[in-house]
Amino acid sequence: MRNISFALVVLCSALLIPASAVPEFGQTYFDNMLLVKGGCFRMGDIFRDLPSSEKPVHEVCVDDYYISRYEITIGDFRKFTEETGYKTEAEAQDGCHSWVGDGTLKKIREHNWRNTGFPQTDREPVVCLSWNDADNYIRWLNQKEGRRYRLLTEAEWEYAARSRGKEYLYSWGNEGPSGNIADESVAEELPALSIWKGVRDGYAYTAPVGSFRPNDLGIYDMSGNVYEWVGDWQKDGYYAMSPRNNPRGPDSGRYKLMRGGAWDLEPDTARTTSRYWNIAGGRAVCIGFRIAHPVP
Repeated sequence: MRNISFALVVLCSALLIPASAVPEFGQTYFDNMLLVKGGCFRMGDIFRDLPSSEKPVHEVCVDDYYISRYEITIGDFRKFTEETGYKTEAEAQDGCHSWVGDGTLKKIREHNWRNTGFPQTDREPVVCLSWNDADNYIRWLNQKEGRRYRLLTEAEWEYAARSRGKEYLYSWGNEGPSGNIADESVAEELPALSIWKGVRDGYAYTAPVGSFRPNDLGIYDMSGNVYEWVGDWQKDGYYAMSPRNNPRGPDSGRYKLMRGGAWDLEPDTARTTSRYWNIAGGRAVCIGFRIAHPVP
């Protein structure tokens, strides 16, 4: 996120879709990818006249690409670890940042994607993963299927979240929430968190992917549920120098970017233009990812 101390502070009634309506992954992950037709849009905070890392607003054009309809789930990630014996950085090192009773984040050695400190099913988004873990998963998936999966670029992520660049404050639009965000449900478990008052989505922690209505393109959970790693490095002032066509971020940096907000974070973080970053080895109970694929 913006810096390490900021990361520790920030980390971590909707229309529901019946679980039976969420399809299982097919023979390959590509079967469940959605084509996003490319185009141009005004990237950045078009809603507020406030200085931030989301400024300046600038025109960006992206080519066609495929995006996973859902965030990568625990079940998806489990297949990877069972085939390879891979240990995540949380497992191999010193755990995952989790909320403790006084509303602060603490790295708990026992916490990782298998044990987050709260109940999860295989249909829920996998968390406690670093950017490096996501990258290793994608490398395995490409080798397994002979494809070219990757993380979304930041521009592709925002373009898709805003349903091909529409002026949407959240992925569901500009109205009240239809996503798993910090609300009255989470406040019952973690009362110290800042929440969206008067809203109850029914999930104190992560929700099974596809539990809420998708955006206009048919993509689920782009605002809320979990932060999603993207491929770009962070660099101060990058928006002022970003290429117009298919920007992929700086060539190097100290931090990797994340988008989308999460189940434990206040509404402002779920905005489609909101940007946060952390070191590539950072992990928390609110960080996961989804994948992209170029058009063959």
